[in-house]
Amino acid sequence: MRVVLFIIVAFWLLPASSQTLKIMGSDEGFLPFYYGNDLNEGILVEVINEFTLQTGVAADFLPMARKRQPWALERGLANAVFANPLWMPLPDRMHAVGPLLTWRDRVFAQPGRQPDSFNDLKGGICLRRWFVYSDRLERRIGSQLVRHDAYNAEQMLQMFLHKRCDYIVMNETEFRFLAQLGDVDPELYRTELVDAEWPVYLGILNNETALIEAAEAFFSTYTIDVEAMLPKLPRPDR
Repeated sequence: MRVVLFIIVAFWLLPASSQTLKIMGSDEGFLPFYYGNDLNEGILVEVINEFTLQTGVAADFLPMARKRQPWALERGLANAVFANPLWMPLPDRMHAVGPLLTWRDRVFAQPGRQPDSFNDLKGGICLRRWFVYSDRLERRIGSQLVRHDAYNAEQMLQMFLHKRCDYIVMNETEFRFLAQLGDVDPELYRTELVDAEWPVYLGILNNETALIEAAEAFFSTYTIDVEAMLPKLPRPDR
């Protein structure tokens, strides 16, 4: 009976196994979800490697500027991307598989300054330049909060750890990953305040029917265990 089921599954996956899932990723990396010069390391890379192992579908991550993603889809250079449906390139032409995980931008505070609400935030706050934060946070900047800009998450965290600001707002998984690399206990700084939260999906072009079916079948039973993956991730090259 098992042999019969294996043959059925093999024939069902055959159309997809002859294609490649070409996933666009930011050319600046996306710690700790995908990073490295070829985007060959990270949580989502490990997930897609398991997807390939179980389905036989080849997959590649393609470093690319975000503004060029619609162009790449139109030209057939890529056929998939990890994103929230609201920010999916060519949303009318993509099928969203998931959600696969949840992105949370959490407020982290210096020890002894644990706020109960956003109204309690007073002092200096380190944020990423050009990053969009919630209205409830933006309203406090300039009146109750002095903003200190950083160009990336690593610089922002260093400013915070050197006590140049009282608070930062970062993706909680990114904070924990970078803190782990520096032997810092992230729980010393964690608060219960979440500035933004949204689900992340794997978007695949609608015309890639076989790839969509393979991804839907795989992720219907697969759970991304961030807690188990995070300590095993390699250190970024830079």
